[in-house]
Amino acid sequence: MSYKILIAYASKCGATGEVARAIGQVWADQGEHVDVKPVSEVASLDGYAAAAIGSAIRFGQWLPEAVEFVKKNQQALNQVPVAVFTVHIMNMGDDEQSLA
Repeated sequence: MSYKILIAYASKCGATGEVARAIGQVWADQGEHVDVKPVSEVASLDGYAAAAIGSAIRFGQWLPEAVEFVKKNQQALNQVPVAVFTVHIMNMGDDEQSLA
Protein backbone atom coordinates (compact mmCIF):
# COMPACT_ATOMS: atom_id res chain seq x y z
CA MET A 1 0.00 0.00 0.00
CA SER A 2 1.39 3.38 -1.00
CA TYR A 3 1.10 6.37 1.30
CA LYS A 4 1.42 10.01 0.34
CA ILE A 5 4.33 11.52 2.27
CA LEU A 6 5.37 15.16 2.43
CA ILE A 7 8.98 16.15 2.88
CA ALA A 8 9.09 19.88 3.56
CA TYR A 9 12.33 21.74 4.12
CA ALA A 10 13.93 25.14 4.63
CA SER A 11 17.37 25.66 3.14
CA LYS A 12 19.86 28.51 3.16
CA CYS A 13 22.39 27.28 0.58
CA GLY A 14 20.73 24.22 -0.96
CA ALA A 15 22.20 21.36 1.06
CA THR A 16 19.01 20.77 3.04
CA GLY A 17 17.06 20.46 -0.20
CA GLU A 18 19.55 17.87 -1.42
CA VAL A 19 19.14 15.87 1.79
CA ALA A 20 15.34 16.15 1.54
CA ARG A 21 15.41 14.83 -2.05
CA ALA A 22 17.67 11.93 -0.99
CA ILE A 23 15.27 11.00 1.83
CA GLY A 24 12.38 11.23 -0.60
CA GLN A 25 14.12 8.96 -3.07
CA VAL A 26 14.58 6.26 -0.42
CA TRP A 27 10.85 6.28 0.33
CA ALA A 28 9.93 6.46 -3.36
CA ASP A 29 12.14 3.42 -4.01
CA GLN A 30 9.99 1.59 -1.43
CA GLY A 31 6.85 2.41 -3.41
CA GLU A 32 5.64 5.44 -1.48
CA HIS A 33 4.28 8.57 -3.17
CA VAL A 34 6.54 11.40 -2.01
CA ASP A 35 6.31 15.16 -2.48
CA VAL A 36 9.51 17.07 -1.68
CA LYS A 37 8.95 20.82 -1.38
CA PRO A 38 10.38 23.90 0.29
CA VAL A 39 8.15 24.92 3.20
CA SER A 40 7.28 28.09 1.28
CA GLU A 41 5.60 25.98 -1.43
CA VAL A 42 3.42 23.84 0.85
CA ALA A 43 -0.13 25.18 0.73
CA SER A 44 -1.75 22.44 2.82
CA LEU A 45 -1.04 19.13 4.50
CA ASP A 46 -4.38 17.70 3.39
CA GLY A 47 -4.03 14.23 1.93
CA TYR A 48 -0.65 13.40 3.45
CA ALA A 49 -0.36 10.30 5.62
CA ALA A 50 3.01 11.37 7.07
CA ALA A 51 5.49 14.22 6.95
CA ALA A 52 9.18 14.86 7.37
CA ILE A 53 10.28 18.41 8.05
CA GLY A 54 13.84 19.61 7.84
CA SER A 55 15.80 22.78 8.20
CA ALA A 56 19.27 24.09 7.89
CA ILE A 57 20.74 25.17 11.20
CA ARG A 58 21.97 28.73 11.51
CA PHE A 59 23.48 29.94 14.79
CA GLY A 60 22.10 26.84 16.50
CA GLN A 61 18.53 27.43 15.36
CA TRP A 62 16.19 26.18 12.65
CA LEU A 63 15.60 28.73 9.92
CA PRO A 64 12.68 31.05 10.75
CA GLU A 65 10.58 29.84 7.81
CA ALA A 66 10.79 26.23 9.07
CA VAL A 67 9.76 27.25 12.59
CA GLU A 68 6.86 29.28 11.19
CA PHE A 69 5.77 26.34 9.02
CA VAL A 70 5.60 24.04 12.04
CA LYS A 71 3.72 26.62 14.12
CA LYS A 72 1.26 27.37 11.31
CA ASN A 73 0.60 23.67 10.62
CA GLN A 74 0.78 22.37 14.19
CA GLN A 75 -2.78 21.06 14.27
CA ALA A 76 -2.41 19.15 10.97
CA LEU A 77 1.02 17.82 11.98
CA ASN A 78 -0.46 16.44 15.20
CA GLN A 79 -2.69 14.16 13.10
CA VAL A 80 0.08 12.29 11.21
CA PRO A 81 3.45 10.68 11.98
CA VAL A 82 6.18 13.32 11.69
CA ALA A 83 9.95 12.98 11.39
CA VAL A 84 12.36 15.89 11.61
CA PHE A 85 15.87 16.35 10.28
CA THR A 86 18.51 19.03 10.45
CA VAL A 87 21.43 19.85 8.22
CA HIS A 88 24.43 21.95 9.14
CA ILE A 89 28.11 22.28 8.47
CA MET A 90 30.26 22.33 11.54
CA ASN A 91 32.41 25.41 11.43
CA MET A 92 34.33 26.24 14.56
CA GLY A 93 34.22 29.91 13.60
CA ASP A 94 30.48 29.95 12.87
CA ASP A 95 29.56 32.69 15.29
CA GLU A 96 28.27 36.20 14.71
CA GLN A 97 31.64 37.82 15.29
CA SER A 98 33.46 35.52 12.84
CA LEU A 99 30.83 36.09 10.16
CA ALA A 100 30.69 39.88 10.53
